[in-house]
Amino acid sequence: MAGRKNKKLNIIDLFAGVGGISCGFKKAGFNVLSANEYKEDIALTYKKNHSKTKVIVDDITKVKSRDFLINKTDRVDVVVGGPPCQGFSMAGRRIRNNGEFLNDPRNELFKEFYRIVKDLKPKIFIMENVAALLSMHGGKVKDEIFRLFKKLGYDVDVRVLLAADYGVPQLRRRAVFIGNNIGVDPKNLFPEKTHGPKTKNPYVTISDSIFDLPSINSGEGEFESEYNKKPTTDYQRERRKNAKKLFNHVSSFHDKKIIKILELIKEGQGRNDLPEKYQTKSIHSGSYGRLDRNKPSYTITTRFDTPSVGRVTHPILNRSLTPREAARIQSFDDDFVFYGGKSSVGVQIGNAVPPLLAYAIAKNIKRFL
Repeated sequence: MAGRKNKKLNIIDLFAGVGGISCGFKKAGFNVLSANEYKEDIALTYKKNHSKTKVIVDDITKVKSRDFLINKTDRVDVVVGGPPCQGFSMAGRRIRNNGEFLNDPRNELFKEFYRIVKDLKPKIFIMENVAALLSMHGGKVKDEIFRLFKKLGYDVDVRVLLAADYGVPQLRRRAVFIGNNIGVDPKNLFPEKTHGPKTKNPYVTISDSIFDLPSINSGEGEFESEYNKKPTTDYQRERRKNAKKLFNHVSSFHDKKIIKILELIKEGQGRNDLPEKYQTKSIHSGSYGRLDRNKPSYTITTRFDTPSVGRVTHPILNRSLTPREAARIQSFDDDFVFYGGKSSVGVQIGNAVPPLLAYAIAKNIKRFL
């Protein structure tokens, strides 16, 4: 898997999770040279699904930039990753032109992403984060990120991308920074929308994405099972293309009280539509929300298996989404298998970058490489 033997472009995936970005880049023909994920249970899922990628399971602050290379001569064309943003939200007065932003320990993870880009000098870097990052401290955090990478010789732009615009059946918004040092206007590195208004393709809906999966009730399903319906949409066919078995289609068990509440909620409705005696005290907006089969999903979170935390109830069944349904809505193919306990799998799926969003970005930047 030496750098140029197969003529593929090399990427490294930082803060990789299970590798949603890696999936999208592989689909676009890139070679994922290496990846870093510090949680062992999540890294296990990454390893099993990306068997040809070197996976470094460690705290990124302890990993040297050269450790991401297989051979000393390897060229890294693209660095991708989404450093957690807690430090950004608390940055406040720490944004200065004297380097304090990088020295603030709360920005440690961003600093590591910056360090690796500085050391490996990829032609392009892609950093994704929460959309709210762009307005933090009146836009100063965004401006500081631009300034720091410009010092390294990168032209940078940022946009909030809606996953549904790229064929993902989900209204998920992420801020995506793209920088390059090859003289391309960074605005051109963002993909054109392929779905939704003003395009040839309507948004992919919930029914388009999951209605070919077996109809199971609360508490039913197995880690490994069989399909019992044929796919009826291009989206379903594409997700099933390489899968011989169905994995992770297991429903959470809900007690009778929860099921009674769900029985009272129609498609597109939520807690506020319940009779007064069933009103709950959940602090989550959209709690007990039932998805509408004819629309994309709301953002899949790490707790998609818990009806009280959001709009995660199946459109027609009285239960929350299964991991496979959530993975479908995130645009993972069915041959991607998630390993670990229930809460870990929730984090693995909910925190992932949708592969089809990553694919749209990868396919577009490839034209300039």
